[in-house]
Amino acid sequence: MLIRLLLGFLTVIVLLMSFNYLSFTFFQNNIRNEIISYNAQNIRFTSERYEEHFQLVQKQMYALYFNDDVDRLQKASGNARYALLDRVKQEIIKVVGNPLIYVDNAIIVFKEGSLTLSRIGTNDRASLFEKFYASTDYPDSFWQKQFNETYSAKMFPMSKFYEHSFHKAGDVTTKGLFIPYVLKHWQNEDFYIVAMMDANQLFEAFHRSVNANFIILDKQGLPLFSTGGLAKREELPELPVDKTYLLRDNTYYFYQTGQNSGYTYINIIPSASISKQISKLNLTLFVLLILSLIVSVVISVLFSVRFNRPVKQLVSSLQTTGGEDVRFKSNIREFKLIGQKLDDMLQTNARIQSDLAQKNIQLLSYSYLNKLKKIYSGSPGAIDMISTQAYRFVVYEITYKDRFWEEMKEEPGPLTYSIYTFINHSLLKVFPASLTIQIESRQMLSVINEIDDSRLDAYMTELLKVVAHDADFYFLTIAISPAFPQSFDFTEAYEQTVKLLQERKLNEDTQIVRQHAGRQSVHLLTSAQEQQFDCNLAAGNTQELLHLLDRQLALMERKCETVLQYQEFLIDIVQKVRKAFHVLRLDERAIQPVIAGLSTSQSFYSGRHYRKFFSQLLVAACEEIRSNQKNEDPVIDFVVDYVNKHFAQDITLDIVAEHLHITGGYLSTYFKEKTGENFIDYINGVRIRVAQQMLLETDLRIQDVASSSGYQNINSFNRMFKKFTGMPPREFRREKRTEDEVG
Repeated sequence: MLIRLLLGFLTVIVLLMSFNYLSFTFFQNNIRNEIISYNAQNIRFTSERYEEHFQLVQKQMYALYFNDDVDRLQKASGNARYALLDRVKQEIIKVVGNPLIYVDNAIIVFKEGSLTLSRIGTNDRASLFEKFYASTDYPDSFWQKQFNETYSAKMFPMSKFYEHSFHKAGDVTTKGLFIPYVLKHWQNEDFYIVAMMDANQLFEAFHRSVNANFIILDKQGLPLFSTGGLAKREELPELPVDKTYLLRDNTYYFYQTGQNSGYTYINIIPSASISKQISKLNLTLFVLLILSLIVSVVISVLFSVRFNRPVKQLVSSLQTTGGEDVRFKSNIREFKLIGQKLDDMLQTNARIQSDLAQKNIQLLSYSYLNKLKKIYSGSPGAIDMISTQAYRFVVYEITYKDRFWEEMKEEPGPLTYSIYTFINHSLLKVFPASLTIQIESRQMLSVINEIDDSRLDAYMTELLKVVAHDADFYFLTIAISPAFPQSFDFTEAYEQTVKLLQERKLNEDTQIVRQHAGRQSVHLLTSAQEQQFDCNLAAGNTQELLHLLDRQLALMERKCETVLQYQEFLIDIVQKVRKAFHVLRLDERAIQPVIAGLSTSQSFYSGRHYRKFFSQLLVAACEEIRSNQKNEDPVIDFVVDYVNKHFAQDITLDIVAEHLHITGGYLSTYFKEKTGENFIDYINGVRIRVAQQMLLETDLRIQDVASSSGYQNINSFNRMFKKFTGMPPREFRREKRTEDEVG
């Protein structure tokens, strides 16, 4: 049996060697053709990927070009313009934030005012292109010149861009190697968009050849990109249009022309490189052929001798176990090698499974984001991964305190990522099927498919303990939604949960919000307080206004009002000031810098932030109002002087008009037009302010104060005083004196 087995092995080896030799001889002549075919397919693949990506960038930029906010931005002014600039900036950030688009920045360059808008904000064109995106190839004059060019979309050769320090002696930072892609449209020549495409990222993403010598030529044959720097067109040979490669001067040029752009993509491979690969392959095959012949003869003898007995033992063992799993012990090296290879295969399979699981989690995150924002990705398979069970949302919003900005002196990005990582890992331990993703710069979202309130409450208790360690630097607002059925609309459920964030109380502690407070409107000023506010604003009385708002904020703090109610109150006061400016025909530029701060009011987390904002707003507003009142107007000056001197006497519209030799009706209309206030309201305002001063500075009886300030009827005095101050005279005196004693 052993001799037959040996002869059989030798016969098989001779046949295999003969077949290998014939195969080697047959395929040797085709190796070069296969390598050339491979490189031709490679450059075709590279050109197709580049072409598809250029079209994608063009679509994204034109979508931004024809964005409604961009169109309205050119016509807007004042506060509306600031809001539009911020919205367009966020749209730019969303577009260039896509890591697969390989665009470092999208810059809107306006013709009027030399203004630019990009993800870094608004800048003067010269400042942007000479400081933040500086290049010797593309100075500011180049970008100004593009307004006069007639193309609609044009790609310019790559160049290295730099960012200069704010200090003259500061360092110059290299931003990257970018290909500027300028897009505009004949319907609107007032601006154009520049997409700064990252040349190196495009090359790494789409170039698949082992040879890195790659060039892109435009329609005129001028280099747009080259891995060795921009070469001159004269250094390249003429490329026949009816071929895919050219051999010239011991160099292969594999090229492909893009169907959409007309650009030419070229891989340059020295002939020696291909010859070296073929020679190396030939030598390797020949050596393997000889070695396999020698080794096969030796092994066949040894293996035949050693394989006979172990195989018989293995077959016997399998027969005795009835086909069950048997751990066969043997000293034969080949059997050990088989076991090791199987173990390696299992470990490799485990790594592959782990990698696939991680990619599935990422794909699931993108699917959730797409479903939340109702984005159709064209890949229904990814959406199918989302669980069909009941679910709940948990939204975390991070608010950084003043101490963080004072001491850290850096952006909160790393800390935000650390908080996200901790929440993600710790929540997975409690709910293994959960998913946590970062949806905004300071917001995270957890999707939980296991509806277990007790486990969630226990997790939140532990989370609050961890967050408390850094309570001096930040706090969290945690909105927990109810359990939504599988059929409930995903986006609507998310929006409901986000709205819960505004139900937090105004303090500096981490809070968990589970349901809406159920209040229909914020606790605003009463009608009497509104009239008092309007009168003091028209008179430019800053201190009275601040005192009124301070009392209102203190009342809201005692009632533990929500952030939403504070925001509504803030907007209401701003609208009142703007309305007063409109009535008085004043220019809002005096208060515009303060109103612009509304965009950051979402970060207000204590009453002092609101008091600071109101103080800045009312000081600026009252200064402008008082400045306007200084303008000379003989009629108004006479009325004001007359009322200030005779407020304790009986004053009527006809009496004052007679002194001016005009009619009472004309005076009423004129006074209202110039001051924005009715004549009778102005008189009562003067009298009540006088009464307030007497109540605070004298011990006169209420009746005497009323008579001295022009009210002969005590009931009329009490009613008018409460209308202007919100409280009766006696209570006003008691409260003010109590405050002075405490102060």
